[in-house]
Amino acid sequence: YHLLLPVLSEFMARYPEIELDIDFNDRIVDVIDEGIDVAIRSGELPDSRLVSRPVAPFRMLLCAAPSYLDRHGAPGVPADLIRHFGINFRFLNSGRLLEWPFTTGSAEPQIRSMLTCNNMEALKGATLAGLGIACMPDFLVREALHEDRLRTVLDGHVDGRGQFRMLWPSNRHLSPKVRVFVDFLPERLAATSGS
Repeated sequence: YHLLLPVLSEFMARYPEIELDIDFNDRIVDVIDEGIDVAIRSGELPDSRLVSRPVAPFRMLLCAAPSYLDRHGAPGVPADLIRHFGINFRFLNSGRLLEWPFTTGSAEPQIRSMLTCNNMEALKGATLAGLGIACMPDFLVREALHEDRLRTVLDGHVDGRGQFRMLWPSNRHLSPKVRVFVDFLPERLAATSGS
């Protein structure tokens, strides 16, 4: 919701006759079977029954609280992570851990896991509490970075770029209300992110 909420008020002011029913969760929904007009996802899109449209790019960042960095120091290179604590994210559907996107071709550096969460808000909260280093999307931590409640680490060693996409069934004609939303969102998010 950190991505959408800032622009939804503008959409609702511009189109007051449209009622939005939004479900914010990390679960991958079946857009067709669940009768969803539009879904927003990142990652692979294997279902060829869906039309997709890019919405907004994002970057994954390694972050830690200043209090954590004061106690443990900032890692200078990925190998330094062996002396640090990590907070991991586990995907709900697959049970897999989010891999930290290091630029080197070598194996992922070792880091002691302090905590594993399956919710990005919990991941952010644990990081803000100074429990360790976590990998999170830039839009989730933008405000905390600006306020110096979080700091990025290993910036030159991380290259985690992604793309959010809107999806809808290819065999479903978009209603005028849904079409307005599908056209509005990418344009507004691009303006907000400076893309």
